[in-house]
This record gives sequence, C-alpha cells and structure tokens, in this order.
Amino acid sequence: MANTLNSPTQGFQTFGNAEGASPQVGMTPIWIASTDASLMFRGDAVITSTTGGTNNSGPYITAATSGISQIRGVFQGCYQFSPAAGRVVWTNFYGGSVTGSTGDIKAYVIDYPDQQFIAQASTSGAITSSMIGSNIGMSITSSLGNQASGYSNATLLSSTVATTNTLPFRLVDFYSAYAPPGVPNVGTGAFINGTDNTTAANIVVVRFNNCDRLQLTAKSAI
Repeated sequence: MANTLNSPTQGFQTFGNAEGASPQVGMTPIWIASTDASLMFRGDAVITSTTGGTNNSGPYITAATSGISQIRGVFQGCYQFSPAAGRVVWTNFYGGSVTGSTGDIKAYVIDYPDQQFIAQASTSGAITSSMIGSNIGMSITSSLGNQASGYSNATLLSSTVATTNTLPFRLVDFYSAYAPPGVPNVGTGAFINGTDNTTAANIVVVRFNNCDRLQLTAKSAI
C-alpha cells in the first residue's frame, strides 16, 4: 500500500542510540536571540547562529533551511513567556518573537552524535535499500510547522541521496524493520504508513552526518 505524507511529518523524532553507543540521557541547553524572527518547531534541524544574542548568554541557534549542510542538532522546545498563563511555560516551538520580555530564550536541542532519528522522506521518490549507508539532505521551511501542536513539517529530501560528505544526515535503516506488525484495535497486519519502501514518503532511520559535534571545521562566520 502506498505511503502518504503525514501533516505535520513531525520532522526528526528520536529513535534511540546506535548499538554500542554509551548510554546518554538529556538534551543540550542552548539559546535563541530575542531578536530572532525565524520559527523553530520540535523535530526541526537547527544551526548555530553566527550573530549571537541580545544578552550574550552562550551558544545560540537559529532555523535551518533546505540547503544547509552543517547543522547543530534537532530542536526539542523552549521556555517562553505566555501572556495567557502569566508566566514562563514550556512550548514545543519558538514562534519568532518574544512577548513580555526582552531576554533571550532558553531552548534545548539533541546533538548527541550517536542519537538516531526516524524521519519521513519527501514525495520526490522512495528511499530504497541500495541507498542505505548514503547521506541525504532535508527539506525544511521554518514557517511550515504546526503551531497548534508545535511539531515540525520537515522531510528528508530523497532526491539528494549521495555520498557527498557535507549532507547533514546518514541513512541507517528502514522504519519498517522496527514497526509493529499491526495497529491496536485495527488488527494484525494492518498497514502502517511509511513502511512501504517501494513508494515515496517512506520512513527511515537516520543519524547525524555533518553536524557541529562531528565536523572539524567551525562555523563559517563570527
């Protein structure tokens, strides 16, 4: 049965560490400048900002785009002031502006090099078994996430599969190798979207290939 593209795709979702990796727990704290107008959703790949922040608090991130090669990690959420709640709350996405405060935003990313993720391929073609072990780019637009759930709508750009070492992700396996055989209350053998590896929009397991913690070259500007 052919796959369909999820909306939102939820971007890059954690899928455990690579076998043999040291046990790791937690996320890396990082900052978003209060002047940063880009949106960032849970599951988005993000990059290290070259402009820093208002309060000079530490390392800063900003939204990645489809053509980006070296990434910092995968965005998980941040703390922002909520006018409705009257206090700072956790949210899955950064909405591109700071309300009720001029300070920078405390955010969290996953940037552990042995972390694996599942992500859905784009509709430009299926990822096939001959491509496993190759590198791949992504299709990501910071404005296309879901602001109700806060989840990303990023995909793996299946038309970019290559041996190019500057692509941000490495293809590890198919999600179909791990997906349960059926869906509760539907029945054993029911089709799970993303597990048809002969059609576009299949779901695969990836890890970082070209990111700040694996790349020996520092960011391109100061």
